[in-house]
Amino acid sequence: MHHLNRLALALAISAPVAANNTTAVDEELLPVVSVTADFRDIEAFKSSNSITVIDAAAIARRDANHLDQVLNTAPNVNFSAGASRGRFLQVRGIGERSQFKDPLDASVGMIIDGIDYSGIGLAAALLDTKQVEILRGPQGTQFGSSAMAGMVNIQSHDASEEFAGQVRASVGNYNQRSAGAVINGALTDDLMGRVAVQKNTSDGYIDNDFVGDDDTNNIDEILAKTQLKWLASDQLTVRVMAQYVDADNGYNAFSLSNNRDIPTDDPGHDRQTSHALSVSMDWTGHERFELEASAFVESSELEYGFDWDWTNLPADGVRGSENNKRDRDAYGIDLRLLSKPGHNLLGAQWVAGIYASEREVELNYSDSWEDIFWGGPWINTFDSRFRTQRRAAYGQLRWNLSEHLALTSGLRLEKYSNDYRDSAGVDTDQDDNLWGGKLALEYTGIDNTLLFASASRGYKIGGVNGQAVGKVLGDPSTPPNIADFLIQRANFDAETLVNFEAGFKGSYLNNSLRLAVTAFYMDRQDMQANAWVLFPPSEWKSYLDNVDEGHNAGIELESRWLINERVTLFAALGWLDTELGELTVQDVDSGGPMDQSGRDQAHAPQYQFNVGMTVKLVDNMSLTLEADGKDSFYFSNSHNQQSDSHELLHMTLAYQLDQLSLSLWGRNLTDEDYQTRGFYFDNTPPNYDGSNTRTYHQLGEPRVFGVSASYSF
Repeated sequence: MHHLNRLALALAISAPVAANNTTAVDEELLPVVSVTADFRDIEAFKSSNSITVIDAAAIARRDANHLDQVLNTAPNVNFSAGASRGRFLQVRGIGERSQFKDPLDASVGMIIDGIDYSGIGLAAALLDTKQVEILRGPQGTQFGSSAMAGMVNIQSHDASEEFAGQVRASVGNYNQRSAGAVINGALTDDLMGRVAVQKNTSDGYIDNDFVGDDDTNNIDEILAKTQLKWLASDQLTVRVMAQYVDADNGYNAFSLSNNRDIPTDDPGHDRQTSHALSVSMDWTGHERFELEASAFVESSELEYGFDWDWTNLPADGVRGSENNKRDRDAYGIDLRLLSKPGHNLLGAQWVAGIYASEREVELNYSDSWEDIFWGGPWINTFDSRFRTQRRAAYGQLRWNLSEHLALTSGLRLEKYSNDYRDSAGVDTDQDDNLWGGKLALEYTGIDNTLLFASASRGYKIGGVNGQAVGKVLGDPSTPPNIADFLIQRANFDAETLVNFEAGFKGSYLNNSLRLAVTAFYMDRQDMQANAWVLFPPSEWKSYLDNVDEGHNAGIELESRWLINERVTLFAALGWLDTELGELTVQDVDSGGPMDQSGRDQAHAPQYQFNVGMTVKLVDNMSLTLEADGKDSFYFSNSHNQQSDSHELLHMTLAYQLDQLSLSLWGRNLTDEDYQTRGFYFDNTPPNYDGSNTRTYHQLGEPRVFGVSASYSF
């Protein structure tokens, strides 16, 4: 009941943002934020998309270096760790939570400056970021697969001709250090450039008394971005973005005692080195349409390893670790035409485009273990190669049916093919044709208000059960009925998502109040889920399969209210109700079947909130207080262990003097323990510490605080 009281308190804090106010603001003081949703730049509050924009001010307010430190400001958005950073994203309860041996396609995509980093969240650094756009719901027309549940689009500041720069430094507890610099300006009359670099370090929040270090879960990241903007002519603009990511972080995060003292003898690691380039071109030389062309290439080395017994005590005579090394190479090309005003097709503004991409991932897996009693180290290895190709054509039409009524229709047709080979003998190909799109109706007949209703369809490509099939192929003792069953399920099919939503967005009280409310219902068809099958007499096998009847529904509210020149309130509230489809799993406790049908989906908290206020204390100083809250959620669809609900308090005191900015900041000021990932199983051997638990979880960021300074020129 106390959780409901906390939610009620959050609603009470935010309630004034929707109330009538007689205090008028004579001019628009809330900044206008434009986004790239619906192909054309548009104000966020004039788009029928459900979208949250986290701007540079909000990022600085939390002294955030990574996306996972600001995600809680968006309603119905969650993440899972199981790594040094938040690695996987969930929107409205949909999204992956981990990856082991098998290839994986993301339900929530991530694009940084036109480069598709979907599935490798460690790249989501916020260096020189202008804004983060979080699109909720299927983005089937514009992005296709990898955006079935949503898309995160991170955009850097644009290069300009004005010579300017900034140096920035931050220090905090846990030996946090961050230093960076940005420089921008004209290189010639027509060529502009921008360079940004940053280094982030931290000891992390784990003590390891066995090895005598407090930095076995450390952060050590170097980031760089270079941008060139060429005004080739009055009609042609070319942009080139180059990115470099070098993360050599620790991964010593899970404890048998579920605390921050983890005495493993083999601390893990979470590494990523990425080189990426994007090129975009905008040409307006034709009288009827504009041409937009973009391309990217990305090459990454990913390495993820950990001590799988999380300790140093060989109580059963066995200890060991595993390592996953992936080499990933990808490219994509997107060409589109956009109509100019007055040159409609069938009476509608139009967009038409084609898209092609390819991604290849090679996995080199090894686990090493030592049998203390029987002697000798043992090493198992496994290799795989997965290549996926996608080709798509898409289009969108927008009719102005009347002065205040508009209808938008979008469609995307996509063909994908997967090619998978591994050292266990699994050799499988898969291809399919998919489609997605959107139908949206917008009404603007009420002053400063957009009413909208839409139906959209998204999709996610199928995949392969390489690990499950490889096990039966590599074990001659596997009964033929088990082997045949899993071999027939070497591939699982694509998943589709049908989404219905309606809501309104508005600007009120002389533009001092902005408010957006959306209600949605989502039907998951052929939901990809971890399934289990029981073969007599008692042998269980796990694999990914498609299940029916998954549902997600909810409400989202976002608001910002400038009460007067000194006080601003803001709020983001999300309520979510989810149901699993027809899913049966193994009960870890009894060993028998457990029907999960109708249960809440994993990583889908029923409520989330972010509420806060900024007060201008004096002309050059402001104080921001904000709170995040999240309901408990299931860690997995395959067991019923849950996180705790939690509320986190943050504060920033900012001071501005000409070009110098100073801030004193703190996150999770009450030092609350909360979980970002959880597992449920018998460790090997179980219960080293005698706690008699099978639930293990990773704790989120504790109380952190520090001081930041920047100087602009």
